[in-house]
Parts: sequence; C-alpha cells; structure tokens
Amino acid sequence: MVQSDTELIDSAIHSLFEKISKVDIGAIAISEYNQRYFKEYQKNFYFFMPLYKQLIQKVLRKLSKPISESNFVDYGGGCGILSYLAVELGFKNVIYNDIYDVSVSDVKIISQRINCPIDCFISGDIKDVVSYVNTADLSVDVISSFDVLEHIYDLENWFDEINKVAKPFFICFMTSANTTNPIINRRLKKIHYNAEYVGSTKNVDWKERDSILPFLEIRKNIISTKWPKIDDKKINILAKNTRGLFGEDIIKSVEKQINTKEYKQELSHPTNTCDPLTGNWAENSIDLKRLKNKIQNKKTNVQFTSGYYSYSNNKVLNLPKYTLNFFIKLFGKQSLFLSPNYTLEVVYKN
Repeated sequence: MVQSDTELIDSAIHSLFEKISKVDIGAIAISEYNQRYFKEYQKNFYFFMPLYKQLIQKVLRKLSKPISESNFVDYGGGCGILSYLAVELGFKNVIYNDIYDVSVSDVKIISQRINCPIDCFISGDIKDVVSYVNTADLSVDVISSFDVLEHIYDLENWFDEINKVAKPFFICFMTSANTTNPIINRRLKKIHYNAEYVGSTKNVDWKERDSILPFLEIRKNIISTKWPKIDDKKINILAKNTRGLFGEDIIKSVEKQINTKEYKQELSHPTNTCDPLTGNWAENSIDLKRLKNKIQNKKTNVQFTSGYYSYSNNKVLNLPKYTLNFFIKLFGKQSLFLSPNYTLEVVYKN
C-alpha cells in the first residue's frame, strides 16, 4: 500500500522523535549553542514538528520526481533538524549547509550519533553552496530552510547567486518573521530596538559569532577607528545612517557621505537593523512586494503562502489558535495578515 504524503511525513517525524529523544546531548562534544538548540527540540518536539510538517508538505507538493530520486538542500540548517527529517523521508541526497562552521561540525557529529546520515556538508554562504553543487555537478531539486530567510544579509544578491544553479529546481523557505501580521510586526520592531540600542544576552539563539554590544555602538566604534579625527557628533550621525549595513558596506557608505558631504540614511525602514560584524539581521522586516518583483520573471513562479499556528498543551491558549487557523484556511491566499508565518515558494523553470 502506497503511503500518502501526510502518512509519510508523520512516519518520518515519529522516527526522528525516537532517535533524538534518546540522545544525551550534553554528553556529546559539540558547542553549547547547538546543545541549547537541540535540547529545545527535545523538550518541545511536538510543538515544532507541526511547523516543519507544513513546510515539508509544501516541498513534497512541488517535487516533480519521486523523493528517492530528489536532492534536498537544507540552507542555513542550524542544529540540523530539517536535514534529519529529509533523511527520514528518504531523499536521494541531503545536503546540509550553514554559514556558521561550528554548526557544520556539530551536525556531522549529531547526525552520526542519531543515525541520520547526511550526504554532503557545505560550510559558508550562498556562494559556497552554488560553487559546491556546480563543481560537483550535483543536480538540485529543492532548497529549503526554516527561519533563515529573515537573517540573510543581502536577499537580492542571494537570488542573483542562486540563479547560477542549473534549472529546474524550487525554493521553499518558511519564516516566522511575518511583518504582514501586525502583532508579529510589533514584536519584530521591539527585537530591532533591543539589538540596535540595548544589546544582546547569551540566550538559546546566541552563538559565539554574534555581537553582544548594541549594533549602534559597534558601528560607532568601526567608524571612529577608521576616521579618528571625526568628531563624536558626526560619528553618531554616520553610525545612525549606516543602520542595516555591515563590514565594507559601512565603510563605503561613510566614505560616500563624507566625500559628498551629504549625510543620508541608507535604510528607509524605521527599525530594521543587522549585526555590523556579521550581516545577520535581527529578524529582517522583508518587503514582500519588492522581493517578489526582484525574483519574478518569465522563468520563475513566486508566491507567499500562509502557515498555521502550532498547538501546545495549554488548552486555553489553543482556543484562539483554533479560531485563527480556521480563518487562515477559509481566506486562503488572503490570510497572510493572520498567519504566524509564511513560506516563500519559488519555482525555477528550464
């Protein structure tokens, strides 16, 4: 008897639970960052899995070949949960990627410990992924991610790079940074404010490469070090104007402002900000219309699809979720403003 997609996903989720629930992650020689994340998944497995299930269902609906003949790229895979699920689902090749080399090393160890063999590991950003698959002459069927889209520094450049991969393939990126939902948008602005002016603490999301100081202070330090003769008042202006930039982009923007004597802010969004040392956005408030206009052409099909709320053991909190999920299903494509997340789905044709 042939399994339906739902049955196949449920079986993969159950199998993965059996594997990760038995692991003493604290006894494995991996980073504290991925230990924290892995423990979160162990503790709240069946809260997170409905979200992953939604993503995987969208992936399977778009596959043009059987799973056993399809190659899956997990972009920005973190502690590897999406890759492990792809392995359990039976993809031909599962390619794990993360810009954080520590995570790449950790996932190699975890995947062996839980017996979820990942076929390829790529450390680096999108250029490294493109270089790897093109050099290896490896066909890509789907590139997927969970809560990564909102952290990519230069989305327009990202999509320019992915165009260098041989067609056809498709992208399924789910993110909880849904700015069309007013409640989430308010929460994201608070995250931006804290990152820009207050600074960060070592919580479950924090890794060694992340900055703790307020982003504004870091940009002030970068600018004052490069231009020590500029007075504090002007440094403060330049630091504010370069919000949302990192590395050499900060330097280039400041040089332009100094040379033209026109001190203009680079970013139009009132709060959006990124880590000046890594480019990692503090939950980027993505302009969906602009992004679609960037990607859409005669050889692509682009859509943003709504997601559903995941239920917990708290029956009182679940009641409004049931109601919201009903209306999300009822309104379909028009329900993005109610949704806790959305998925960017891009199909690249020959």
